[in-house]
Amino acid sequence: MNIDLSNFLASHAYSDATKVTYAYVLEELIEQSFEEWGAGELLSFVKRENWGDSMQYVALNACKSFIKWSRGAIHPALSAKVKRGKPKPQRALTVDQLIELLALFDTYTALGARNQCIVAVAADTGLRVSELASILLANVDLEHRTILAKIKGGQWKYGIYSPETAAILDRWLSYRKPADGVNALFISLKENKRYGKPLTKSGIQSLFKRCAKKLDFKISPHDCRRGFATMSTRNGAPSRVVQEAGRWSNIEMVERYTRTIEAEAIQPYLPMHNVIKFRG
Repeated sequence: MNIDLSNFLASHAYSDATKVTYAYVLEELIEQSFEEWGAGELLSFVKRENWGDSMQYVALNACKSFIKWSRGAIHPALSAKVKRGKPKPQRALTVDQLIELLALFDTYTALGARNQCIVAVAADTGLRVSELASILLANVDLEHRTILAKIKGGQWKYGIYSPETAAILDRWLSYRKPADGVNALFISLKENKRYGKPLTKSGIQSLFKRCAKKLDFKISPHDCRRGFATMSTRNGAPSRVVQEAGRWSNIEMVERYTRTIEAEAIQPYLPMHNVIKFRG
């Protein structure tokens, strides 16, 4: 990797995922004579058929940030702009699907208790898969039902879980036998050298893939994060509360994650329904 690119990434507090994406784009950029580019040339560079609107938007931001950092704030290419298209609604876990998913596990076994706990914590807190894998038992407040987790961007934020999840968590803790020195909440139960070691991000992803094969719908850990937003909203939680509990930086992200809520969800709130109900 070019030394300037390494220094650029190291001097910005980007998430690991963002650094990977930016490096992918910028490794190509630095092979070009971008110093002499104007806005048109930079737009031609990012507008590719195999890159969708979102990727083009991210790529342009990566290029402009690098050009500004390496060539200064006054550069003709920095005036380039692309419109970020609105992404299509993404899959979110529904109430019925969550019920089916939780019912898959035999909680009279350590494996079943652990897996059900992972799903319950994911559904209640909306934590990302990497955040789930990094939860430490020391950061789980059993009395106040909170989990302190290091989230995207490196900040420490709380996730809140319900009394129902607390009961599922208690069951898992009765089975949990970590290896010496391991403080991870979720540990591996395979009878090999990883027994009792922290369960990895890929381990949690594999769990959801196995579950999907047993169900008639696709499911991923991030579906639980979207499901957290949609189900909490359906249950009457204000958007501002959902934003804080889901650790989103702005309300627009909540709106994006709840786009799967169908118009039929208005039924309990319709004027005539409530007028007749109160008159009766």
